[in-house]
Amino acid sequence: MAGKVVIVTGSTRGIGLAAARLIVEAGGRVAISSRKPDACASVAESLTAAGHDAVAIPAHAGREEDLKRLVQGTVAHFGRLDAVVANAAINPVFDPLIDVAEESWARIMETNVSGPLRLARYALPQIAAAGGGAMVMVSSVNARFGFLGSGPYGVSKAALEQMTRQLAVEWGPKGITVNAVAPGTVRTDMVRSLIERPGFMDAVLRSTPLGRIAEPEDVGAAIVFLLCGAGRHVTGQILTIDGGQSIRRGMDA
Repeated sequence: MAGKVVIVTGSTRGIGLAAARLIVEAGGRVAISSRKPDACASVAESLTAAGHDAVAIPAHAGREEDLKRLVQGTVAHFGRLDAVVANAAINPVFDPLIDVAEESWARIMETNVSGPLRLARYALPQIAAAGGGAMVMVSSVNARFGFLGSGPYGVSKAALEQMTRQLAVEWGPKGITVNAVAPGTVRTDMVRSLIERPGFMDAVLRSTPLGRIAEPEDVGAAIVFLLCGAGRHVTGQILTIDGGQSIRRGMDA
Protein backbone atom coordinates (compact mmCIF):
# COMPACT_ATOMS: atom_id res chain seq x y z
CA MET A 1 0.00 0.00 0.00
CA ALA A 2 3.06 2.25 0.04
CA GLY A 3 2.03 5.74 -1.07
CA LYS A 4 -1.45 4.67 -2.18
CA VAL A 5 -4.30 7.10 -1.47
CA VAL A 6 -7.50 5.52 -0.17
CA ILE A 7 -10.91 6.91 0.79
CA VAL A 8 -12.69 4.95 3.52
CA THR A 9 -16.28 5.91 4.33
CA GLY A 10 -17.59 5.30 7.80
CA SER A 11 -14.02 5.23 9.05
CA THR A 12 -14.38 6.76 12.50
CA ARG A 13 -15.33 3.45 14.17
CA GLY A 14 -15.78 -0.27 13.63
CA ILE A 15 -14.71 -1.95 10.42
CA GLY A 16 -13.97 1.34 8.65
CA LEU A 17 -11.65 2.55 11.38
CA ALA A 18 -9.86 -0.80 11.52
CA ALA A 19 -9.39 -0.75 7.74
CA ALA A 20 -8.07 2.82 7.80
CA ARG A 21 -5.53 1.97 10.50
CA LEU A 22 -4.31 -1.11 8.63
CA ILE A 23 -4.05 0.87 5.38
CA VAL A 24 -1.78 3.52 6.89
CA GLU A 25 0.23 0.91 8.79
CA ALA A 26 0.88 -0.69 5.38
CA GLY A 27 2.18 2.63 4.06
CA GLY A 28 -0.97 4.02 2.53
CA ARG A 29 -2.50 7.47 2.86
CA VAL A 30 -6.13 7.75 3.88
CA ALA A 31 -9.09 10.12 3.77
CA ILE A 32 -11.15 9.62 6.92
CA SER A 33 -14.85 10.24 6.41
CA SER A 34 -18.14 9.99 8.29
CA ARG A 35 -21.04 12.30 9.00
CA LYS A 36 -19.49 13.77 12.17
CA PRO A 37 -16.73 16.35 11.63
CA ASP A 38 -15.37 16.06 15.18
CA ALA A 39 -15.03 12.29 14.94
CA CYS A 40 -13.28 12.56 11.56
CA ALA A 41 -10.85 15.15 12.89
CA SER A 42 -10.09 13.07 15.98
CA VAL A 43 -9.26 9.94 13.99
CA ALA A 44 -7.18 11.82 11.40
CA GLU A 45 -5.26 13.61 14.14
CA SER A 46 -4.53 10.36 15.97
CA LEU A 47 -3.21 8.75 12.78
CA THR A 48 -1.12 11.80 11.95
CA ALA A 49 0.29 11.90 15.49
CA ALA A 50 1.39 8.29 14.97
CA GLY A 51 3.37 9.31 11.90
CA HIS A 52 0.83 8.41 9.23
CA ASP A 53 -0.66 10.52 6.42
CA ALA A 54 -4.37 11.15 6.90
CA VAL A 55 -6.92 13.86 6.21
CA ALA A 56 -10.42 14.34 7.61
CA ILE A 57 -13.19 15.02 5.08
CA PRO A 58 -16.65 14.70 6.66
CA ALA A 59 -19.40 13.53 4.30
CA HIS A 60 -22.82 11.91 4.43
CA ALA A 61 -22.43 8.51 2.75
CA GLY A 62 -25.77 8.77 0.96
CA ARG A 63 -25.65 12.31 -0.38
CA GLU A 64 -24.30 12.90 -3.85
CA GLU A 65 -22.93 16.39 -3.23
CA ASP A 66 -21.13 15.21 -0.09
CA LEU A 67 -19.56 12.26 -1.92
CA LYS A 68 -18.50 14.44 -4.82
CA ARG A 69 -16.86 16.82 -2.35
CA LEU A 70 -15.19 13.89 -0.58
CA VAL A 71 -13.55 12.65 -3.76
CA GLN A 72 -12.60 16.12 -4.94
CA GLY A 73 -11.20 17.03 -1.52
CA THR A 74 -9.12 13.86 -1.37
CA VAL A 75 -7.61 14.45 -4.81
CA ALA A 76 -6.97 18.11 -3.97
CA HIS A 77 -5.17 17.14 -0.75
CA PHE A 78 -3.13 14.15 -1.95
CA GLY A 79 -2.95 14.83 -5.68
CA ARG A 80 -4.41 11.45 -6.68
CA LEU A 81 -6.77 8.63 -5.71
CA ASP A 82 -5.84 4.95 -5.89
CA ALA A 83 -8.63 3.13 -4.06
CA VAL A 84 -11.91 3.54 -2.23
CA VAL A 85 -13.70 1.55 0.46
CA ALA A 86 -17.50 1.90 0.57
CA ASN A 87 -18.03 0.89 4.18
CA ALA A 88 -20.69 3.22 5.60
CA ALA A 89 -24.13 1.67 6.00
CA ILE A 90 -27.18 1.86 8.26
CA ASN A 91 -29.57 -0.70 9.74
CA PRO A 92 -32.06 1.40 11.72
CA VAL A 93 -35.18 -0.82 11.72
CA PHE A 94 -35.98 -4.41 12.66
CA ASP A 95 -39.59 -4.66 11.46
CA PRO A 96 -40.90 -7.35 9.11
CA LEU A 97 -40.21 -6.32 5.52
CA ILE A 98 -43.75 -5.35 4.54
CA ASP A 99 -44.16 -3.32 7.75
CA VAL A 100 -41.10 -1.13 7.18
CA ALA A 101 -42.08 2.52 6.80
CA GLU A 102 -41.42 4.05 3.39
CA GLU A 103 -39.20 6.68 4.97
CA SER A 104 -37.03 4.05 6.64
CA TRP A 105 -36.81 1.99 3.45
CA ALA A 106 -35.75 5.08 1.50
CA ARG A 107 -33.07 5.97 4.07
CA ILE A 108 -31.58 2.48 3.99
CA MET A 109 -31.48 2.32 0.19
CA GLU A 110 -30.14 5.87 -0.07
CA THR A 111 -27.19 5.13 2.19
CA ASN A 112 -26.51 1.43 1.53
CA VAL A 113 -27.13 1.25 -2.23
CA SER A 114 -27.29 4.69 -3.84
CA GLY A 115 -24.40 5.93 -1.70
CA PRO A 116 -21.81 3.39 -2.92
CA LEU A 117 -22.96 3.91 -6.51
CA ARG A 118 -22.54 7.67 -6.18
CA LEU A 119 -19.16 7.16 -4.57
CA ALA A 120 -18.15 4.96 -7.51
CA ARG A 121 -19.42 7.57 -9.95
CA TYR A 122 -16.91 10.13 -8.69
CA ALA A 123 -14.09 7.90 -7.43
CA LEU A 124 -13.60 5.38 -10.24
CA PRO A 125 -12.73 7.91 -12.96
CA GLN A 126 -10.11 9.40 -10.62
CA ILE A 127 -8.69 5.95 -9.87
CA ALA A 128 -8.55 5.18 -13.60
CA ALA A 129 -6.76 8.48 -14.21
CA ALA A 130 -4.14 7.46 -11.62
CA GLY A 131 -3.42 4.28 -13.58
CA GLY A 132 -5.87 1.88 -11.96
CA GLY A 133 -6.54 0.60 -8.49
CA ALA A 134 -9.34 -0.90 -6.46
CA MET A 135 -12.75 -0.46 -4.91
CA VAL A 136 -14.00 -2.56 -2.02
CA MET A 137 -17.63 -2.66 -0.89
CA VAL A 138 -18.59 -3.81 2.59
CA SER A 139 -21.55 -6.18 2.30
CA SER A 140 -22.85 -8.72 4.82
CA VAL A 141 -23.82 -12.37 5.07
CA ASN A 142 -27.33 -10.94 5.40
CA ALA A 143 -27.26 -10.51 1.61
CA ARG A 144 -27.57 -14.29 1.14
CA PHE A 145 -29.73 -15.47 4.03
CA GLY A 146 -33.09 -14.51 5.46
CA PHE A 147 -32.88 -13.13 9.00
CA LEU A 148 -35.81 -12.06 11.12
CA GLY A 149 -35.53 -8.33 11.77
CA SER A 150 -32.98 -7.61 9.06
CA GLY A 151 -35.04 -7.51 5.86
CA PRO A 152 -34.30 -4.07 4.37
CA TYR A 153 -30.63 -4.27 5.34
CA GLY A 154 -30.25 -7.70 3.72
CA VAL A 155 -32.00 -6.53 0.55
CA SER A 156 -29.70 -3.52 0.34
CA LYS A 157 -26.61 -5.69 0.73
CA ALA A 158 -27.82 -8.13 -1.93
CA ALA A 159 -28.11 -5.18 -4.30
CA LEU A 160 -24.62 -4.05 -3.30
CA GLU A 161 -23.15 -7.44 -4.20
CA GLN A 162 -24.65 -7.32 -7.69
CA MET A 163 -23.38 -3.75 -8.03
CA THR A 164 -19.92 -5.10 -7.19
CA ARG A 165 -20.08 -7.63 -10.02
CA GLN A 166 -21.44 -5.08 -12.49
CA LEU A 167 -18.81 -2.46 -11.71
CA ALA A 168 -16.08 -5.12 -11.92
CA VAL A 169 -17.16 -5.90 -15.49
CA GLU A 170 -17.39 -2.26 -16.48
CA TRP A 171 -14.15 -1.02 -14.90
CA GLY A 172 -11.86 -4.02 -15.28
CA PRO A 173 -10.62 -2.74 -18.67
CA LYS A 174 -9.55 0.46 -16.88
CA GLY A 175 -7.32 -1.52 -14.52
CA ILE A 176 -9.67 -1.34 -11.54
CA THR A 177 -10.69 -4.30 -9.41
CA VAL A 178 -14.05 -4.15 -7.63
CA ASN A 179 -14.76 -6.62 -4.84
CA ALA A 180 -16.77 -6.90 -1.65
CA VAL A 181 -16.28 -8.36 1.79
CA ALA A 182 -19.26 -9.98 3.53
CA PRO A 183 -18.75 -10.13 7.30
CA GLY A 184 -20.78 -12.26 9.65
CA THR A 185 -21.12 -11.22 13.28
CA VAL A 186 -18.50 -8.57 14.07
CA ARG A 187 -17.89 -6.87 17.39
CA THR A 188 -19.08 -3.40 16.33
CA ASP A 189 -21.59 -0.82 17.53
CA MET A 190 -24.09 -2.00 14.91
CA VAL A 191 -24.49 -5.40 16.56
CA ARG A 192 -23.77 -4.43 20.15
CA SER A 193 -27.42 -4.63 21.18
CA LEU A 194 -27.63 -8.14 19.72
CA ILE A 195 -24.45 -9.26 21.46
CA GLU A 196 -25.91 -8.10 24.77
CA ARG A 197 -29.07 -10.19 24.34
CA PRO A 198 -29.13 -13.28 26.60
CA GLY A 199 -28.28 -16.38 24.62
CA PHE A 200 -27.30 -14.59 21.40
CA MET A 201 -23.55 -15.09 21.71
CA ASP A 202 -23.94 -18.70 22.82
CA ALA A 203 -26.00 -19.47 19.72
CA VAL A 204 -23.55 -17.71 17.40
CA LEU A 205 -20.51 -19.42 18.86
CA ARG A 206 -22.15 -22.87 18.71
CA SER A 207 -22.85 -22.38 15.00
CA THR A 208 -19.39 -21.00 14.13
CA PRO A 209 -16.62 -23.54 13.39
CA LEU A 210 -13.91 -21.17 14.63
CA GLY A 211 -15.82 -20.62 17.87
CA ARG A 212 -15.44 -16.83 17.89
CA ILE A 213 -16.95 -13.73 16.33
CA ALA A 214 -14.90 -11.39 14.18
CA GLU A 215 -13.08 -8.35 15.42
CA PRO A 216 -13.12 -5.30 13.09
CA GLU A 217 -9.45 -5.93 12.29
CA ASP A 218 -10.31 -9.33 10.83
CA VAL A 219 -12.45 -7.65 8.20
CA GLY A 220 -10.02 -4.75 7.78
CA ALA A 221 -7.21 -7.15 6.92
CA ALA A 222 -9.30 -8.72 4.16
CA ILE A 223 -10.06 -5.26 2.80
CA VAL A 224 -6.36 -4.42 2.67
CA PHE A 225 -5.68 -7.67 0.79
CA LEU A 226 -8.22 -6.68 -1.86
CA LEU A 227 -6.78 -3.16 -2.09
CA CYS A 228 -3.12 -4.05 -2.40
CA GLY A 229 -1.07 -5.76 -5.07
CA ALA A 230 -1.68 -9.19 -3.56
CA GLY A 231 -5.28 -9.00 -4.74
CA ARG A 232 -4.60 -7.58 -8.19
CA HIS A 233 -6.09 -10.57 -10.07
CA VAL A 234 -9.24 -10.81 -7.93
CA THR A 235 -12.31 -8.92 -9.12
CA GLY A 236 -16.08 -9.20 -8.96
CA GLN A 237 -15.83 -11.46 -5.90
CA ILE A 238 -17.57 -11.49 -2.52
CA LEU A 239 -15.21 -12.62 0.26
CA THR A 240 -17.12 -14.03 3.24
CA ILE A 241 -15.54 -13.40 6.62
CA ASP A 242 -17.65 -15.19 9.22
CA GLY A 243 -15.52 -17.84 10.89
CA GLY A 244 -17.28 -20.48 8.81
CA GLN A 245 -20.72 -19.75 10.24
CA SER A 246 -22.47 -19.56 6.86
CA ILE A 247 -21.37 -23.06 5.87
CA ARG A 248 -23.39 -24.39 8.81
CA ARG A 249 -26.63 -22.48 8.19
CA GLY A 250 -29.58 -24.74 8.76
CA MET A 251 -27.50 -27.34 10.64
CA ASP A 252 -27.59 -28.15 14.31
CA ALA A 253 -24.65 -26.70 16.20
